[in-house]
Parts: sequence; C-alpha cells; structure tokens
Amino acid sequence: MPKYLRPARSPSTDLWPSRFSRRIRQIALIWSVAVGNAMLADFGIAQIFNKANYEATKSDVIMGTLAYMSPEQRESSFNVDITTDIFSMGIIIYEILVGKRPVGRFKLPSEINSQISKRFDDIIVRSLAANPKDRYQTAVELKDDILDAISGRSWPGVGLWHSMVGVESFIGKCQFLDMIRESKFSSTMLVENKETHELYVIKKNEKYFIGLKEAKLLTKLKHENILNVYGAGGDRNRLVIVIEYAQGGSLADRMVKTYPYEKAMEVICQVAEGLNFAHKNGIIHGNLRPSNILFTRDEKVKVADFGLPPHYSKTTDKNWYAPPERRNNKQGDIYALGVILHQMVFGKNPIYDRSGRLFLGHLQKTIPAKLYAILSKSLSIRMSLRYRGIEEFIYEWEEFRNSLAKIEKPLTPPASFAKSRNQNRMLEIGIIAAGVIIIILLILLFSK
Repeated sequence: MPKYLRPARSPSTDLWPSRFSRRIRQIALIWSVAVGNAMLADFGIAQIFNKANYEATKSDVIMGTLAYMSPEQRESSFNVDITTDIFSMGIIIYEILVGKRPVGRFKLPSEINSQISKRFDDIIVRSLAANPKDRYQTAVELKDDILDAISGRSWPGVGLWHSMVGVESFIGKCQFLDMIRESKFSSTMLVENKETHELYVIKKNEKYFIGLKEAKLLTKLKHENILNVYGAGGDRNRLVIVIEYAQGGSLADRMVKTYPYEKAMEVICQVAEGLNFAHKNGIIHGNLRPSNILFTRDEKVKVADFGLPPHYSKTTDKNWYAPPERRNNKQGDIYALGVILHQMVFGKNPIYDRSGRLFLGHLQKTIPAKLYAILSKSLSIRMSLRYRGIEEFIYEWEEFRNSLAKIEKPLTPPASFAKSRNQNRMLEIGIIAAGVIIIILLILLFSK
C-alpha cells in the first residue's frame, strides 16, 4: 500500500474547521524525509470558512487546479466548503491507487487492479460524489475509512509486548495501523482489535516508567472528560499503556486561530471537570497542554496522558505550562489550565507586569472583567493567590455565566399585569372621550 495513503500524524485534519485549501493536489502534498510524514502545503490561497462573503481572488476568476476541482468549484469559488477538499482528496487517492486520474465514467480501482480492496471503491465513490451532501462531511470520517481499508496488515513486533503484565492478551488481538508518533525511546501507535474492529492507541516508553501508577488507577476510574485507559503495564525501565482512540484530534491542532471567550470556556470547563474528578481521586496530571486535550468524534472533550513526563522536539524548548514553583500538584494543573485558556482567547502566552500581575494591555477590554479576574487567579505567580482547587475555578465561572444569563433574559410581564395595563388604557380613552363630549356641549351652549 502506498505510504501516501497512511493517515497524517495528526489524528484529524483540524485546520478545516477554520479554512480549506481549494487547491489540494499532489504537488501540494510534500513528503518529509526526516520523519516520514506526508505534509499538506499551499494553504496560502484559502477561503476563510467563517466569512461567507470573503473572496480571495478577483471577480469571475476561479483559482485552483482544474483536474482536481469539484463540480461546484468549477462554477464558482463561493460554492466551496469542506467537502470540496474531500473531492480533491478522492482524486488523489484514486491516482495513487491506479496511476491515473478518474475521468468521465471511470472504472473503480478494484476493476483496474483486482488486488486492490473493494473498500477503496466505496471510499472513492463517496469522496467523488457529485452532490457535496453525499460525500464525507469531515476529514475524520474519510481518515477512519482509509484506516479500515488498510487494516489488513499484520502488526510488527507483537512478541516484544508479551512480557508486559496486564496488556499482553490485548496486544495479541491487535493489528498495527499507523505510527502516530515515534522518538528514540518512545512511540505512539494506532491499532485495531481484530475481533471487535475497535481502534485503540498504544503508548510505549523504553526509558521511563513515570505515569504507570496514574494509568493503572485510571483503568478502574471512568469519567466522561477523561480518555479511557484500558490497560497498563511495565517495570522500572518500560511503560506500555492502551488507551481510547480520540478521532477528533487534539486542541493543539485547533489553535490556528483564537477562540471567542465563550467557546474557549466550553472546552476549558470540560477539561476542568475531568481534572476535578482526577484530583478527587488523588491523580495529578502534571503535564497538561493542548496536545493532550483531545476530542471524540462527537466533539466531547477528553483529557489524556495523566502523569506522563513532558516531551519536546528540542531540549531547549520551554515548558510554558509548568507553574513557576515547578511542583506537580493541583495548583500546578490549574496554572496550566490558565495558560491554555489564555492561549485560546489571545493567541499568545501570558506575560506579567513588574508587580507580578497578569498583563493584557489593550486586550483586557476585549473580555469581561470577571473573566480577567478568573484568568489572573488561575495564572497567579504566587500559589497563595491562585485557586486552591479546580472546583473553585468551575464555581466562579458558573456564577459569572449565570449572572450573564439573568441580564440577557428578556423580562416577560405576567398576564395579570398585561390585563391591568389594558384596563387602564381603556379607562384613559373613556376619560378623553367624555372630555371631548363636554367641550362640544359647552361650545354649542355658548354659541346659542
């Protein structure tokens, strides 16, 4: 199977909620020799998804590569949406499979090459549907079907894991699908259970066993905002964890643009609920960051990687999410949560004035004063001024949101008030009419 059909390292193409390419073609797919990833380029000529009337090109000019255009894109670039990119990807997949582009009433891949799985026929048909509503509606759906189509491969290196207590029976039932991340001492891989066809992620570390205690605890504890841990094993030199596969990708993939504070808090509050549950059960995260805040297919937020050590591509990278006191405790997790909220709303890391207070400058006018107070308390350099528990953070936000709801809720007068008001209006009309009649009678009387 061509390497180009392996899904991208990011579990979903989450740039697409905000913008799409309109010119995906093979020249825009670059192969990274260093890490073995297929990388998408040429986002420079993109239409902003949330600006319906925005046009990046001149009037009556459609920009893109004609051979990879969807039917609606050929008519007008105003008609494009996420499914336009899906159509382009369908053409590329077809070209990779059979060596030529689909033209007219084309043959399906399995009709050209019998060794190609018919699962790819279904992917091509759905991706290249003339009606955008009949195509895949998200990149996640397309990616999952590709994973399903290529899942006939065996998983290399299964024997290595049979010595790991608690997970070997599960590992033996899985087949390898993709290497999501790999470094000198650790790897994260996507696998499929051959019996149930469910997808899972397996994380291994050949150098550290940090995080094993937390993982074992979470195999017995479940919360809707914590990624499910199905198994954990290891010794002082090795760690293996089997976890739920979050198809919606990570928050890190979605932070290419800032969030309105209301939308940011919808995500942050779900993270806070997960942390609150973990803290009450004696589990500290210690490494909270956007990359381990994940989304399911239905957009439920889940926190992952409790207790695992920080990982960076370079040793010189700074850990912006670590609290000033450098301690793994509840208040450290709260500080990291505050940094993530700050990044989501303002698109940058927090800075402080000379007195150590959070400094926003002109940006402070863009958020309510109460939200600034919540941010300041979460990001306080001094632990004594920071929230002591995550439930305090949740309570203050809910209190603020409820106060906004009361202000915005229109006042509806009771029925008795409306009836009384109508009666008063009729009385006023009667008095005015009587006054007019008296005036007319007086005029008639004096005129005689």
